[in-house]
Amino acid sequence: MSEGSEDVFPDRDMSHRDKVEFMLEREGWALDAVPPRTDIDPPLPRYAYTIGFEDRFGFPEVCLFGLSPVACRGLFGLVAGALEGGSDLPVGQPFIGLLDGGQPCALLPVDAAVSVGMFPALAEHHTLAREAADAFRMVQLAWPDPAGVLPWEPGFAPDLAPVQLLLGDPPTA
Repeated sequence: MSEGSEDVFPDRDMSHRDKVEFMLEREGWALDAVPPRTDIDPPLPRYAYTIGFEDRFGFPEVCLFGLSPVACRGLFGLVAGALEGGSDLPVGQPFIGLLDGGQPCALLPVDAAVSVGMFPALAEHHTLAREAADAFRMVQLAWPDPAGVLPWEPGFAPDLAPVQLLLGDPPTA
């Protein structure tokens, strides 16, 4: 998808699956964004996830919570660029080098069997390929607050805590 254009799909009335297929053909991976759920307690923040990272890069799919779809697209693009460039991104521990300004982030493992219902377009992608709906690997990109503190660390911005839901276990020291 081009960043400068709002109307990236050739047909505005394309089905959701056709949009995913269009992105897969064009980029080699797709993004699906899920709006926040404020009708449940506790509310579920908005999030986005990739479809096709495993196929294209041999790397787990990536999900991200609490940011706009445009911001998620940019961060997924950073991960895709790093993988295309041959970087070996660590899973499970914080690292520096992906985000600007020396900010840390982490790619945390997510249990696909437990969380598959949160990723319907990804589940459909695997089902259409005659695989189990949860036949994917997933990591969550955990991002820092403005002070560079990650969500599980002491001092993480309290206003961001409900926005960045952690699906997996945070790293242990």
